[in-house]
Amino acid sequence: MSYKIEIDREADKFMAKLAKSQPKIHAKIDIFINEVLPNEENPCELKNAKHLTAFKDNKWRWRLGNYRVIANVINGSVKVLKIIRVAKRDENTYKGL
Repeated sequence: MSYKIEIDREADKFMAKLAKSQPKIHAKIDIFINEVLPNEENPCELKNAKHLTAFKDNKWRWRLGNYRVIANVINGSVKVLKIIRVAKRDENTYKGL
């Protein structure tokens, strides 16, 4: 069973800015979000995935070079990955989550 991908407004805005300034990196992250994650049986078992234990809900992050994709993983009748943040590694990635 594949996952449904939902992208938060903040993450979508960051991706739009990234498309203008860094098109190659944007393409790499976009392929990962829209093709790799939804087609994995369990995206949390990918080698670049890490569970974020400091949060109460089920948050995971995937490392893509110097960028991080952070998502809430909702397991129910419909499995959902809600992308809540895409950020560069040296930024305060977890602030405000």
